[in-house]
Amino acid sequence: MQISKTKHILDKLIRNYVPFNLLSPERADEVANVVRFLEMRCGDIFQMNPGKARDFLFVVEGELKIIEDGSVRTGIVPNSTRTQALKLATAPKTSTLIAVRDTTVCLADSDMLDELLAWDEIVHYTEEADVRLHDALEGVRDTLAFRRMPLECVESAFQRMHTVMASAGQEIVREGEEGDAFYILKSGRAEVWQTGIYDDGPRKVAELQAGDTFGCEALITGKLRSETVRIVEDAIIMVLGREDFEDLVSKQLVRSVNPRIARSMIESGYRVLDVRYAEEYEYQHIPGAILIPLHELRERIGELDKSEHYIVYCHSGSRSAVAALKLSQHNYDVVTVEGGIRDWPYETASLEEEAASSVSVADPVPLERELAPLAS
Repeated sequence: MQISKTKHILDKLIRNYVPFNLLSPERADEVANVVRFLEMRCGDIFQMNPGKARDFLFVVEGELKIIEDGSVRTGIVPNSTRTQALKLATAPKTSTLIAVRDTTVCLADSDMLDELLAWDEIVHYTEEADVRLHDALEGVRDTLAFRRMPLECVESAFQRMHTVMASAGQEIVREGEEGDAFYILKSGRAEVWQTGIYDDGPRKVAELQAGDTFGCEALITGKLRSETVRIVEDAIIMVLGREDFEDLVSKQLVRSVNPRIARSMIESGYRVLDVRYAEEYEYQHIPGAILIPLHELRERIGELDKSEHYIVYCHSGSRSAVAALKLSQHNYDVVTVEGGIRDWPYETASLEEEAASSVSVADPVPLERELAPLAS
């Protein structure tokens, strides 16, 4: 697909399709990294290779029909997927796409979308709390250390960090000293010097640039520093103290349970809280779940009862982990469901199904009317 057309399709997706139109400009800029586009000519047939993660499908132009497990869905056009993506089958089932006319399809990994939404909430929260903290979070979001940390830990980590300025020539950590902090180089450059077992003196073993981290080895192993980090270009460094680092790494901030345990807890009286968007809830949710989207939780947290126990879920677990952290900080008893509704193997419902069920129960067909055709 030509670059100009790709940009046009991306713009259309971000402006008009949920959840892309709910993302911040910063996260919207990342959409190109989590979606892929498929151009199909009229009559083209494309079979999806199923994976563990569920793909979301959006029709941006044209019209599709989809065959899954022997059933056919027809008339799938842009309006069909603007507010609710189509969920394609996961392994071992397959999805076969057939273009009714020239069609452009967007395929998105649902788990990666969930992560973008969760990051948006974290960044928005830190922006309200501290503009400098927000800028720092955006600046080091892609560091390996924080990419590997659970999302629910990120906010706590940044709340506990402080920023220091370092000048060229300054040694931030020294070989042989006790480790007392973890560092993120926000800007500037540094060199790492180390004395190997066969070396007569220290030698440069690495260069660090913005986004790189250092200092964690001694904290994890409990041994003395094995390297010296020297600033070679004036730098801004974010620092997380040893106790906070150990607390975040060694302690699980959010409790999670598998779906089987979660169902037992629900049956024993736990309340269920859904923190996805209303459009997602409308399409599919756990029966009886309370809906409070993550971005509304701060304002609506008072609607929840601290004497109750809560089970929180989202699509795959990212947003529910952030929600659980916020709730636990306000002294709520809360656990999350591993894998979210994506991996929930038990009953779910849509608002439409619940409405139909309510009408059926509230307005039963009179027996004589039900038997009338038989009498005739």
